[in-house]
Amino acid sequence: MSRGGRQYGRAHLPVESCHSVSAWGVVVYAQMWGDDDDFDIIEWTFSADWALIDFTRDGRRWSQSIRLTWMFCRYGGRRRWFLCPQCGRRVGKVYLPTTMYWNYALRERVNVFRCRHCFDLTYEQRRDRDLSWAYQHRAARIAQRWFADVTDEMIYRPKGMHWQTFNRRADQYNALIEAADGYIMASLQRLLARFEKP
Repeated sequence: MSRGGRQYGRAHLPVESCHSVSAWGVVVYAQMWGDDDDFDIIEWTFSADWALIDFTRDGRRWSQSIRLTWMFCRYGGRRRWFLCPQCGRRVGKVYLPTTMYWNYALRERVNVFRCRHCFDLTYEQRRDRDLSWAYQHRAARIAQRWFADVTDEMIYRPKGMHWQTFNRRADQYNALIEAADGYIMASLQRLLARFEKP
């Protein structure tokens, strides 16, 4: 199953709902679902082997040290990476979710940075792409099995197929194409709305 889907009835959180710190020292605040009342402030300091991340969350001050590793690049120089505190993976970014809780009843939000694999994160664009791709794939299978040919304007009935069967399959095909197009348009509108906010 793709990371954009659901597993055991639970949707994956997107990375756009998380704050992130990259190994080259760039902080990106959550682009969606942020809590304006309790704005998180993130500061960081890098040494040769460690990154110290200080942040304020829900009125409390937190501090976390993350180990760094270096890798030699192919054409010279070195590149810095994080070692995830939980799984030990070499990653370029660590994330702090804004909508994930240790204890939802007490409203205690997650207060550690980890890689996206540990938090089981996906990308909003990937979730949208997976669903629109699924619609398009199903439509393509119908076209391959039941139609003689499909163009932008016409669906051609194979010789010998009953009109009732052809019309039913054509309706299914058109509904799937419309659903895929509608999902893509809705995704673009959400993306544009996000950029239009002041």
